[in-house]
Amino acid sequence: MQAENTYKRLIRKYIHNDCTPAELESIKELMKLPQAQRLFDEVLNERWSGLEAELDLDQPRLNHKLQQFYNRLQKDETEQVQVKVSTGFFEKKTYLRFAAVLTAAILSLGTYGLLQLKKNPAKEQLAIHEVANPLGQQSRIVLPDSSEVFLGAGSKLKFPERFSSKTREISLEGEAFFQVTKNPHKPFIIHTGTVQTKVLGTSFRIEAFHGLPLTVSVATGKVRVDDYRGVEIHSLAVLLPGQRVSYDSEKTKQESVDIEEVKGWKDGRLVFRGASLREITNTLERWYNVKFDYGNPGKSLEKISVLLQANVPLAKIMKVLSATGHFKYKIDTNHVRIH
Repeated sequence: MQAENTYKRLIRKYIHNDCTPAELESIKELMKLPQAQRLFDEVLNERWSGLEAELDLDQPRLNHKLQQFYNRLQKDETEQVQVKVSTGFFEKKTYLRFAAVLTAAILSLGTYGLLQLKKNPAKEQLAIHEVANPLGQQSRIVLPDSSEVFLGAGSKLKFPERFSSKTREISLEGEAFFQVTKNPHKPFIIHTGTVQTKVLGTSFRIEAFHGLPLTVSVATGKVRVDDYRGVEIHSLAVLLPGQRVSYDSEKTKQESVDIEEVKGWKDGRLVFRGASLREITNTLERWYNVKFDYGNPGKSLEKISVLLQANVPLAKIMKVLSATGHFKYKIDTNHVRIH
């Protein structure tokens, strides 16, 4: 009992965002214990939360509700009021558990953690599948709604075993081409870091490698791209077929793109327009799992335009690239030296 009282005092400090770094580490250990959920429930049951159980979990609305929750807790520390739960949404215990998890997410993980957690309430937790392609390998994935994903080399896709009743949400690291099954009642949402790409049914390509600008290129349909950095939503673009947006956390650039180029990527058709040789060989490193180096570093900065068909042996690719870029090269297993 003494230990539980100590845990509860720690949870109360956690709810009030008043934990020291050492206490935050203790909270992490506490959450691993089998009785952690019950202790959170009991602490939250001591206080009036001011939240109502609802299916609308829009991010700004949810943040506003939780802020009201904190304000009320600070004002009425000792007040005890029955929590009112809307019939048909959550049972009282489930609702309190959901509030506890949301509070933990905001204090420990920030907004992005909350975005990931709020999409699958406790009673809808599903097994998550992960497909990770090594360098030199691409794959085709069919999602639970029959949408197709052509996942690029060095890329990772995560998706649930089945989608929720309201949305179809997945996460991507790297690049992929999507052919999304149309469903106007269930938006299809791709999470790439803090950026969210939302569609109803369309085909498009996303490139989201760490350290590089994120790009979204649309072949068919309409795509909306938003940044959820911080507590505000920043609209980056609403794209139609033949449009592309590039975003690097500070700058947004929208431009036209050839629809056939967007579609052709999944078949290995790589189009470079005024790209540096380094940018081109970086792409080939992923597709072929090879390493390029330059005898003359300045050569890597030269810009060229070229069309490469990356479903043929590397030797053929290099013949085309060297003729276009006017250089000599040597291939040694998985290493290419450009002179």
